[in-house]
Amino acid sequence: MRFVKRILVVSLAAMLLTGCVGIKDTAENQLPQTRTESENITDSSDENEHQWNLEEKLWQLFYVAPEALTGGETVTELTDNLRDGLNKYPVGGVILFAQNIENDDQVIRLLGDIKAVSGITPFLGVDEEGGLVTRLSKKCAVTDNGNMIDVKTADEARKIGERLGSELSGLGFNMDFAPVADVLINKDNTEIGKRSFGTDPEDVAAKVAAEVEGIQSMGVAATLKHFPGHGSAVTNSHDGTSVSQRSSEQLHSAELIPFESGIGAGADFVMVSHLSLPNVTGSDEPASLSEPIVTGLLRDELGYDGIVITDALNMGAATVYTPGEAAVMAVNAGADMLLMPDDLEAAYNGLLDAVKSGLITEERIDKSVERIMSLKREMGLIP
Repeated sequence: MRFVKRILVVSLAAMLLTGCVGIKDTAENQLPQTRTESENITDSSDENEHQWNLEEKLWQLFYVAPEALTGGETVTELTDNLRDGLNKYPVGGVILFAQNIENDDQVIRLLGDIKAVSGITPFLGVDEEGGLVTRLSKKCAVTDNGNMIDVKTADEARKIGERLGSELSGLGFNMDFAPVADVLINKDNTEIGKRSFGTDPEDVAAKVAAEVEGIQSMGVAATLKHFPGHGSAVTNSHDGTSVSQRSSEQLHSAELIPFESGIGAGADFVMVSHLSLPNVTGSDEPASLSEPIVTGLLRDELGYDGIVITDALNMGAATVYTPGEAAVMAVNAGADMLLMPDDLEAAYNGLLDAVKSGLITEERIDKSVERIMSLKREMGLIP
């Protein structure tokens, strides 16, 4: 599995960041020239070696919709505006939504063009869960897998994962924001509902692990979401603050079980929700911005060392903070990638200022970039 292989390549990713392993200076794999002469870039006598500067590292932490790169212009094809945006903002990931999708050929062309003009191939993702959340099945040759709550067995979940992975890979995606690992604890939950595999933690866990293995067997990264489990809340974090009164003991007895199972199956990503858990953290901070949740619970207690990505930072529960504040809080909490900040430039500048002021160390940024580059190399996104 890829999570075993990751151990073998993490040292290569670390060497890449310090300039010991070169990024080939080719049209396909050249980092965008965002640096200035005064910045700390060193080039050895070997023209194929390159030492990353801070700005290049920071951009890898951002995962955005293509409209963030075009100033709001809807993207369905590679335009000069999108090309310029990819050069100006060399982000680590791009996610497509319904407005970016017309048909198979158009998606294949768009994703291929994004890869071709990017210095480092970004993660190219989509929310394709099946059932209530599907971006592709109504427009492309992607199977509508129905509501996950209707999936009867782990074997069926594995087949769904294999089918999703194969179909997404065929279109050019290398990542799926699935499976949903939330246990449906509250029947009145409006955010998860039938997206969940069900109400029994052990049953959900078996199906989550099987779907992760199915998706990733096709060369597509899977994402466990929405850590540490959004199935107990009533309110919807898309609209505003969402709070659960669950205790740490209750989380361990139910919500965390599918995440532990998915981590054991080698999930490449875990998405952290904006759910507030005051009885766990002692505050109303969203989980995505909370060090006790991301570092304490996910990293230390569950032992997860893959890529942690926030839920979309333009959701109501996160926009109570400025884009810069949310970005800094997420990274300090332990997140590696920041999904869809409300203002990309403001979020980036907030991180840059935080590193330059010492609020965040560059070594902390390096840890996240090492994880990102390790997976990209492992998946063949970096030659």
